[in-house]
Amino acid sequence: MLSDAIKYFKTTRFKTTLWYSAVFLLLEVVIGFVIYAYLKHNLYDELDVSLSKQAKMIYRFVKESNVDLQEFKSDSIYSSPNELVYDLIFEAVALNPKNTFVQVSYKNKNIFSTANLMENILKNPDSTEVHSGIYTFADTLLSKHIIRAAYLDKEGYKIIVAFPIQLIDQTLESLTDIYILIAPIFLLFSLIGGSIISFRALNRIDKIIKETNEITAQNLTKIIDGGDFNDEYGRLVTTMNKMIQRIKTAIDYMNQFSISASHELKTPLTILRGEIEIALKSKKTPAEYEAILRSNYEETLRLINIVEHLFYISKLDYSLVKIEKAPTELAAIVQDSVKKFAGVAENKNIKLIFNCDVPDNFKVNVDASLIKRVIINLIDNAIKYGNENSDVVIKAGKNKDGKGLISISNYSEPIPQEILPKLFERFYKTDYSRNRELGGIGLGLSIVKSIVEIHEGNIAVKSREDGFIEFVITI
Repeated sequence: MLSDAIKYFKTTRFKTTLWYSAVFLLLEVVIGFVIYAYLKHNLYDELDVSLSKQAKMIYRFVKESNVDLQEFKSDSIYSSPNELVYDLIFEAVALNPKNTFVQVSYKNKNIFSTANLMENILKNPDSTEVHSGIYTFADTLLSKHIIRAAYLDKEGYKIIVAFPIQLIDQTLESLTDIYILIAPIFLLFSLIGGSIISFRALNRIDKIIKETNEITAQNLTKIIDGGDFNDEYGRLVTTMNKMIQRIKTAIDYMNQFSISASHELKTPLTILRGEIEIALKSKKTPAEYEAILRSNYEETLRLINIVEHLFYISKLDYSLVKIEKAPTELAAIVQDSVKKFAGVAENKNIKLIFNCDVPDNFKVNVDASLIKRVIINLIDNAIKYGNENSDVVIKAGKNKDGKGLISISNYSEPIPQEILPKLFERFYKTDYSRNRELGGIGLGLSIVKSIVEIHEGNIAVKSREDGFIEFVITI
């Protein structure tokens, strides 16, 4: 049970739920802070406006009365300036909450204070304490809360209208309590919502996993459903189907390669076995034994050649061939390769023609020894399979992008267009008996293609019905 829970905690479904809940709660907290800050700002702003309006109203009432408060004398109606001022500003303070403090001074003499101030006198603030006519102060004798006040200093009058921020604090505290109360509810809903969303989002992943697990080497033709959806899951399914197709192609290729390699190795081994059996059945003359040994030697060389080619191809496939690239003159590489076949071509009455369309200083960044191997292989094929008394034309040039071009062309038996792409497949031969007679094993062009590709180049072949064939390398 515990192990199942631990496994679930490690699943993407749980992590998605957790992330969803975290984001949801973070959003709630952010919204809560925004509402808190907005409400606090509005409450303070409304209080400041109210206090400022009252201070201005008190000033206006006192100023418009034209009463000389400095020379006040008691009479039967007003026994003190406080009573007189209260009567003047009654309209402004009558509806004040009981904890609103009002103090009016005239020429540094206190002429009015609300009863709730008792004997306390509010200290006039410094100019540095007042901002836009508003300031705050603390006075525990009046209130245990911070007091916010409007201050008006004009024409000898100094008016203070103050109010404790108790109600604002209580409102904000109530809001905080509400958020604390509903936070667990939000958490519960976010977990439920996250679970539902993650289940629905990852349910298709479970189906993909199930269908993928059903695919084996024997049913690689099976297609995972869902590739027609135009979303991330559809793209995932499409990618996996393409990967499965590539795996199938690779396995088919490996199977075909194994069959071809076995067949290619079987032939010389069968010949060796047959000749050895003949030699053992009866006594032979020294000349006959020599002939058998010579034949065995040729087949052994053929086996060695096949194994060496297979080993080299494997090294190319796994990037084990050391490549030493360096800027090298293209014309020199091609010309050196052509010179090696002067005698061979002459024996077959084939003329080698070298055309160079690039300056001597035109260089390509290649491994010269590997590129020479490519050129030598192609020229060797052109001479072996070309028509007698024909020409093999070798060209060196460059394309419009400034890359090097090498082409080898000749005339031989026509090759159908559908065969051309297969020429670079391993062990593929257009004419098996002829290829064997000339010593071919069907691996040379595959090696050529691999070498060109590790140089990030390209090789193409063109053929015509009249037997013209041309290999073009771009490096």
